[in-house]
Amino acid sequence: MEFRILGPLEVVGDAGGLELGGKRQRALLALLLLHANQVVPAWRLIDLVWDDDRPSDSAKALQVLVSRLRRALASDGVLHTRPGGYLLQVDAHSFDLARFDEFAASGRRLLAAGDVAGARRALGDALALWRGPALADLASEPFARPETTRLEELRLDATEDRIEADLMLGAHAQVVGELETLVARNPVRERLRAQQMLALYRCGRQAEALGAYRDARRALVDELGIDPGKRLQELEQAILRQDASLDLAPAPTTTQPRAGRRAAGIIVGRDRELEELSAALEDASAGRGRLFLISGESGVGKTRLADEVASRAKESGARILWGRCSKRAGAPAYWPWTQALKSLADDLPELDPPADEDDEAARFRLFVDVAAALKRASAGQPALLVLDDLHRADRSSLLLFEFLAGELAEMHVALVGTYVEGPDVPPELVAFSDHAAHHHLRLGPLRREDVARFLEQTGAPDEDAGEVLAATGGNPRRVWQRVR
Repeated sequence: MEFRILGPLEVVGDAGGLELGGKRQRALLALLLLHANQVVPAWRLIDLVWDDDRPSDSAKALQVLVSRLRRALASDGVLHTRPGGYLLQVDAHSFDLARFDEFAASGRRLLAAGDVAGARRALGDALALWRGPALADLASEPFARPETTRLEELRLDATEDRIEADLMLGAHAQVVGELETLVARNPVRERLRAQQMLALYRCGRQAEALGAYRDARRALVDELGIDPGKRLQELEQAILRQDASLDLAPAPTTTQPRAGRRAAGIIVGRDRELEELSAALEDASAGRGRLFLISGESGVGKTRLADEVASRAKESGARILWGRCSKRAGAPAYWPWTQALKSLADDLPELDPPADEDDEAARFRLFVDVAAALKRASAGQPALLVLDDLHRADRSSLLLFEFLAGELAEMHVALVGTYVEGPDVPPELVAFSDHAAHHHLRLGPLRREDVARFLEQTGAPDEDAGEVLAATGGNPRRVWQRVR
């Protein structure tokens, strides 16, 4: 169930939007959501829901309203009666305001840390949750006015942060029009004025930038009786002298590779697969997580392909999470996940199997917590998560893989699993592979022209590609062993 207040009040269940009843019932839900996971005193709810039109038996009227709201929500585990009041229990990831706060805070942290592109993504995700003015259908209610003002202020703060990132990324021309609208609505907001002046200046519109300063000064004097702050005054002087500090900082020109996993060796004959996996990375960066399985015989290049994708993902600023299933017997449950997610240790639940192997509820709670941790981690920086050699995975790891595959739709994560096809593949993986056939890349042997390219790149062009192909069956590992 998903609760939304960043726009008209909505509750969306598995079958779509829920019918929330009349104005007072909706007002009660909105108040409980504004204080989600907190006990709201009954007297406070009565005061705010009925205002000056309180019924004679207000306590009974509130009980009836709560009962109706429970039925509308069709869940016994959401709205709770507590001594003296009521509590609406809401998962942070199913409440748009909580998600907005999380994304906005992540964006601010990334901006302060210098990860401008990551900040822009997080702040864009935060603002995308807004469907219009907060509680738009209850805006006339007395209780809603101060709350909507507070929420709109948070929205404007996040918008300013996002514009800051846009300016740092060189998108000054794209934000000029937006800033004009925002300044008209918020004429004494000095940060917006400064952003407008800088955007106009970088667009080569120096006179208009100085005119924007004069407009700002006039608005501040007329409405508040004060002069612009030090920042705006210094910005005007910098524009007048065409200070070089106002120019966009040049992009780094270094050709040094990023630290992290780097693809090693040669890859040929996998152009189609690389194209599909690169598209998956782009989707993940946009918050549309993707899954791919890569399979084939031993030595066909499954890990090499995943490594190449990891290299490209790292170059684009993604986080690489990599785990490999152990060849040795006796590895603990969730071993590949423990390796892959070790950088999330502070935010990750203990990856231990339930004491009772049949305790599906405990396993489900663990999986939900792992998914939530991964979603939070990838909100600020998209991730490529690779689990290598899944044919050796324990059952718990495969069940978690399958669960996360179903949770990717709104994550910034590309999930890739590799395995060797053969009789030893666990039945859970076989069943899942069949179910996810349209996300399954089966690698075959190299063709003759691929072998020729391989020979050329390894410095063995005198070898006959046809003979090497016949001797190796087009298996990349055997081709390499033949010519090295």
